[in-house]
Amino acid sequence: MTAATMERIMRVRATMFSETIKPVSAHRIWMRHLACSSLACLGVLAQLHGQTVTGVQLQQLQTQVSNSPQGSPAAAAIRPGSATVAPVDVANLKLMPGSMVDLHVFEEPDLNGSYRLDKHGNISLPVAGAVQLESMTLREAEDAIQAKLLSTQILKVASVEVNLDEYSSQNIIVTGEVAAPGSFPVMGPRKLTDVLALAGGVTVFSGGEIVIQRFGAPADAPEVIHYNRNANDAVTLGTVINPGDSVLVKRAGVVYVLGAVNRPGGYLLQESGELNVDQALAMASGTAIEAKVQDLRVFRKQTDGNLVEIHINYRKINSGKETPLRLKAEDVVYVPPSSLKSVLIHGSQVVASAASATIYSLY
Repeated sequence: MTAATMERIMRVRATMFSETIKPVSAHRIWMRHLACSSLACLGVLAQLHGQTVTGVQLQQLQTQVSNSPQGSPAAAAIRPGSATVAPVDVANLKLMPGSMVDLHVFEEPDLNGSYRLDKHGNISLPVAGAVQLESMTLREAEDAIQAKLLSTQILKVASVEVNLDEYSSQNIIVTGEVAAPGSFPVMGPRKLTDVLALAGGVTVFSGGEIVIQRFGAPADAPEVIHYNRNANDAVTLGTVINPGDSVLVKRAGVVYVLGAVNRPGGYLLQESGELNVDQALAMASGTAIEAKVQDLRVFRKQTDGNLVEIHINYRKINSGKETPLRLKAEDVVYVPPSSLKSVLIHGSQVVASAASATIYSLY
């Protein structure tokens, strides 16, 4: 056998050996990767088991992370595990009695901890004493605590951080002409339209005034809002109701229409609270046949209790020569009957009745 033949045989054997060893080597490499992955998974499971973290807790943590935007005020101000969920605008919340805050003083760790506001809205700090935090935001509370530590000379420099652990919600009381009056717990300021929606909305008897008694404000100085449900009024949409406030939706005023009208009675000043003489007579189904339309009278009570009589020519109003008088609550519109028309109408009725009696007597 020549050297060339031997070299050719050795080359063929080497090629066959390489083709055989390739699948085996790939299989071994895949098995080694699987073993390493399994060991890694076992290490992770062992670590989780050592931390006693259950699958439910992992799901809750994942939900909290996914729902809490990074760097949001709520995530920065509320510690994980808070007992009460606060709204997103937690930076604008007012601390109330019963709320719990988490205090961190960088220069004095002994002051760190959770403090609950008592019924007077104070927290009691060691050595420093009571600090009033009621109706303050978190940032205002930081300034108040810092000022207290500096004024009592406990610290020369104080860096204070206050976060919210638990928030004590307060109620907004809604009464008056609403579908479901009552007390509604809220955790922050709400718009007036939202508060009215909580109470089921206003009734058909609601007027154009809403009285707001602010929390802590004098009882003799309420805030009055002119409300119109059929218009996008900027004042109404921009009014904010805070926790602890009281809202009273007043009943619409009444205008009385009497005399020679088809439907005498009292009528509400609904919607915008405005009603003129022409509209009031229309609500009373118009004047009767015997009405003396050129001499209508409006009786209005003054602040001193006296009545003022206002004469109105309704005929000129219908012809467009005069502007209808705008009425106020408790006004009385009186339409006097015409004596001549009354005699003619009632006289014809008497004649008709007598004729009927005569015919009846003949039979």
